[in-house]
Amino acid sequence: MADEYRSFFMERKGEGENKEQALHSFLNWDAPLHPDVHTLNYTRQGNTWKVEFNEQNDFSKLIGFPGWKGAEMIRFNSKKMIDEMIYIPDDTNPSYKKWLLPAVEWLQKNKPDELNEVYKDGKLIQTSETAKKWVALLQFWRKETGDSKQRSR
Repeated sequence: MADEYRSFFMERKGEGENKEQALHSFLNWDAPLHPDVHTLNYTRQGNTWKVEFNEQNDFSKLIGFPGWKGAEMIRFNSKKMIDEMIYIPDDTNPSYKKWLLPAVEWLQKNKPDELNEVYKDGKLIQTSETAKKWVALLQFWRKETGDSKQRSR
């Protein structure tokens, strides 16, 4: 990544995240969940690449969610370092919540205190620690409900 790197969500608007902020964001949630990204297509125009992908992670696999499709616009500077990325989620992605609901319902009955540490008011609490706790809770849920297989696409 270039020193002047900027990361944006959906569109280039405002200042975006700098390199430190983007890496912190990744380390705070995505990295502990071990992203599993499959490239579906890519194109290049000048110094910009468009990469279309489907992303899963430990969380999505454990709830049986098919993953998130998206595209990343990646621009390189003259030194061939990434100086800008724009993440564009696919607007046809379903919400993961339908897949998460059976686990949440079971955890509310069987591990309510642990669930409250990672899920409040219908929202995931996203930290590196809660990412690890989610994986442990979902693995426990799978084991206790007789479906111990971690699912993938």
